[in-house]
Amino acid sequence: MLQDRGRAWARAGAPMIAALGVSLAFGIGVVHAEDNSCQFRNGPAHLGVQPGPAPANIDGLAWKVSLGGPIVASPILCDGVLYVGAKDGGFQAVEPATGQTRWRFVADAPVTASAAIADGLAYFQSDAGTIYAVRTADGKPAWSRKTGADLPFMNYKPGVDFWDYWTSSPLVADGVVYIGGGDGVVRALDTRTGRVIWTYATRGRVRATPATDGKRIYVGSFDGAMYALDRAEGMLAWSFQTEGNSDFKIGSIQSSAAVADGKVLFGSRDYRLYALDAETGKPAWIAPHKGSWVIGSPAVIDGKACVGSSDWKVVQCVDLKIGQEVWRVEVGAPAFSSPAVVGQTLAVATLGGLLWQLNLADGKTVSGFGSDGRLIGTAWIEGGAIYVGSENGTLYALTAEGK
Repeated sequence: MLQDRGRAWARAGAPMIAALGVSLAFGIGVVHAEDNSCQFRNGPAHLGVQPGPAPANIDGLAWKVSLGGPIVASPILCDGVLYVGAKDGGFQAVEPATGQTRWRFVADAPVTASAAIADGLAYFQSDAGTIYAVRTADGKPAWSRKTGADLPFMNYKPGVDFWDYWTSSPLVADGVVYIGGGDGVVRALDTRTGRVIWTYATRGRVRATPATDGKRIYVGSFDGAMYALDRAEGMLAWSFQTEGNSDFKIGSIQSSAAVADGKVLFGSRDYRLYALDAETGKPAWIAPHKGSWVIGSPAVIDGKACVGSSDWKVVQCVDLKIGQEVWRVEVGAPAFSSPAVVGQTLAVATLGGLLWQLNLADGKTVSGFGSDGRLIGTAWIEGGAIYVGSENGTLYALTAEGK
């Protein structure tokens, strides 16, 4: 069974891949168009649809490298380079064919946010609330900006930060960086200088990554509200308060929204997956999650919205129009990561250390990989490989054959 880590399909002893001969298999040299795709969830709408192609299976370990600290951020592959941060404060540019480091930048605190890459700069945030822009050519700093101190954690007693794994990752669109802060503030910054264009203050930490449909910015807060903000000036268009429940009166939102079919889709700690009308903020449908947080961001493709669950330990796909369950599959452990999807391949990581490759049509298992550390971040799928980081500090490249 896939739940047995000892029977993981990965061949952990596989030798390093030679750079020659793997450029096509790993998509090296593929240049992304100027479509803002080199960021969390592979685009500003956060649909989770990856560049691909996906490997037929992930039975092979192409390479693995230790980055020096636990990895909870999601790797981003852009123009032939992998970018990923770690909890030792290192932010690295890595060769996708070999795992070798091109350069390493050291931030002022752990880096748990994913990066956005645009116009020769990599944007990311540290756990100390510092927003960085570093040059992709050499990792040298271009600018940085400090945010305020984290607001108290909500739903638990003050000072106890249960399951607060990430800082907000940046959304980059049309020369602007949109990003949330632990101080509860959503910021719009000039990509070249870091100059503040506008701010909007919520009442809780903002760990979600802002999403956009081109008209508005959509972002959730630990105060339990989803906010729709005007892109140009940051003015509030509408807000929606999650229902909450007896266990968590404030349905804190850690999930980053996906925007599709005129809907804003996101999960909450109040055991629900929500779909709101993007224009009005009114609920289109609400899907329950059986006493379980929904922390990840839903992947949206082929008329389905698919997301993992915590205590329920399932991955679920629902009909995008009405929210009715299409299928669900047990994955043996909480799935805090966001699903990544290419064609009929859906990949999702779990706190049990397993990366599942599922068939999008029916949820049946295609293959899987087992790590000896928890998998918290989202996988990236491109060039016939899947890349994922582990809390054990290892970055993995998985393919069908390994070498």
